[in-house]
Amino acid sequence: MLLLRYNYALREEKILSEKATSSQFDKLILSIALLLIFIIATRTPVDADMWWHLRSGEEMVMQGRILLEDIFSYTRYGSPWVNAFWLSDILTYLIFKMGGYFALGGFVALMTVAIFGIVLKQMQGPAFLRALLLILAALTAAPILTPRPQLFSFLLLALLNYWLYSLKKGTPLFPIWWLIPLFAFWANLHGGYIWGILLLIATFAGEVLNHWFGDQKEKTDFLPARTLKKLFIFTILAIFAVLLNPNGFELWRLPFHTVDVSLAAIQEWHSPDFHQISFHPMLWLLFLFILGLGNSGKKIDFSDLLKVLGFAYMTFYSQRNIAPYAIVLLPVMSHHLALTWKNWTVSPAGMRAQRLRASSASQELPFKITRMINRLIIILIVVVALGNLYILTRPAKIDESYPHAAIRWIEENQPPGRLFNSYNWGGYLTWTLSEYPVFIDGRADLYGDEIIGQWWQVAGGGEAAQQILDEWDIKLILLEPSWPVIRELSQYGWELYYEDELAVIYGK
Repeated sequence: MLLLRYNYALREEKILSEKATSSQFDKLILSIALLLIFIIATRTPVDADMWWHLRSGEEMVMQGRILLEDIFSYTRYGSPWVNAFWLSDILTYLIFKMGGYFALGGFVALMTVAIFGIVLKQMQGPAFLRALLLILAALTAAPILTPRPQLFSFLLLALLNYWLYSLKKGTPLFPIWWLIPLFAFWANLHGGYIWGILLLIATFAGEVLNHWFGDQKEKTDFLPARTLKKLFIFTILAIFAVLLNPNGFELWRLPFHTVDVSLAAIQEWHSPDFHQISFHPMLWLLFLFILGLGNSGKKIDFSDLLKVLGFAYMTFYSQRNIAPYAIVLLPVMSHHLALTWKNWTVSPAGMRAQRLRASSASQELPFKITRMINRLIIILIVVVALGNLYILTRPAKIDESYPHAAIRWIEENQPPGRLFNSYNWGGYLTWTLSEYPVFIDGRADLYGDEIIGQWWQVAGGGEAAQQILDEWDIKLILLEPSWPVIRELSQYGWELYYEDELAVIYGK
């Protein structure tokens, strides 16, 4: 009898040890995935729009007021500016002031980890599957993970999607009335609040379709009619909560007004270019979603379907929506891929694979040793991640992407007159050469078709270019050497002041 009890105790101890080891392994896999996401999101902070956001934050901190008119250009100086980013600009500037480019780069990486950490809480399936999907989603979002206010929108969108997920589970993270302060806060961080509104609308419409056409066997997964009514009411209230901002009604118009602006010079408003490998992960996510949907054996929830189709549509229209697409798609696809994996494991092929794995499994290490090895692996990856962050955020790395030497020449020689500048360098000039107001920067909604169109006419050269330069009384030009206007400036009396491989300066 004692021997039987002893054997039973050993067996129980072995089972508990295996469970603990398995749990440790799952935590290791997911921790490594999040650390790899940190590394994926770590890059040199050279986003063209980051600079005018920093300058805006600096001015607001120094002046102690919210900027609602332009002070950075001479083409729109004093004009009303719908500053939907005032709060995030202040926060970003304070981060930069505390830790420079290293802090900015770390901020982007940590925000990205937080975003996908929230998404992870909604995912299903074995740890290795969730880890692979997380990394793929981070690669999908990577093209637009930069130190800009949109990061705050990505975070709030992930949080809102998680709240909707918890609402459907019957355990909401916060009461439904919290949508009002959430959207009021969001509206003062970034114009991406529109993503949140669209997510609420898609969820509401999808739940209505669920009640009308959904599988009655899964009715317990649908939002109750009373909750659905509350969601509709508070979605309307959330839309009005957006008005609690210093821009008032103009903030409502911003997402739609920006779409009307000439997009020729704004890369992020273009559709994804699938000839670039950086956009291929977006397609891989979509194909995996279709694979999971077709093999899970479960009918898709209409609210999930509308969310995925809506954000996929927006992403194919404009690549700036690619991160919201990944955030919304990932939980849905993981659910269907998890069911697909479960179905495969009980198939003859899956069971055979599990038997082979069990027969070839080596002796497991003791739990304490396993935990120690896992911690060492994590520490090693953290060291690599921080070293990579340090290397990529050195000031010399930033200078490589901008006309640093040309700007230094202007600072030393102080040539008089108004400056016509490269579109891509406008924001950088507002930050590094603030004594020279710019012709244009990345605030497309402020400049509109008129100024953007004039910039293209000048860059293209010809008589029209000279006429516009004269109308604005421009005496100084700083551009990339490749623009057509550069080849003909000397014919119109312009003098070459400076030239290198990256930039040329002409003056009159």
